[in-house]
Amino acid sequence: MHPAKLLLVFCQWALHSNFGHAVRDSVWLFPAVEICHLLGLAVLGGTVLLLNLRLMNLRFPNEPVAELAHDVQPLMVGSLAVMLISGFFLFSSEAVKMYGNVAFRYKMIFLLLAIMYTFTIYRKVVMSGEGRVPLAWRVSAALLSLVLWAGVGFAGRAIGYV
Repeated sequence: MHPAKLLLVFCQWALHSNFGHAVRDSVWLFPAVEICHLLGLAVLGGTVLLLNLRLMNLRFPNEPVAELAHDVQPLMVGSLAVMLISGFFLFSSEAVKMYGNVAFRYKMIFLLLAIMYTFTIYRKVVMSGEGRVPLAWRVSAALLSLVLWAGVGFAGRAIGYV
């Protein structure tokens, strides 16, 4: 089956699932799930910003990067999990509509790239420590992280306008 057709079938399944019906048909469930999604975004955004500011030597100069990353990792992973779960519920309430939304597609592309980058290359730079990775590389890693995660947020915000 062609990937686009497979994706459409998945969107139709999500739309007609119990999740989709519950979120779409409830007066209070969609706003409650969206609040969870936005709170997850706030926590994730805060941890990403803190870590990137430290990686660029702009804040917390006495805190080792790897130690700060270790400290914020539970918040980062937990908020990402909240966002992915709540995002699926929001998506399922209007999945077929999202299938044709260009902003939603960009959000998913940015999300996939941001997650892959955060847990591979970026993690390696962060955990290597300041002395082993040149400042220019750390700044580049931080800026790319900020661009990818901001892309997720901006594309997500654009969904309602496209």
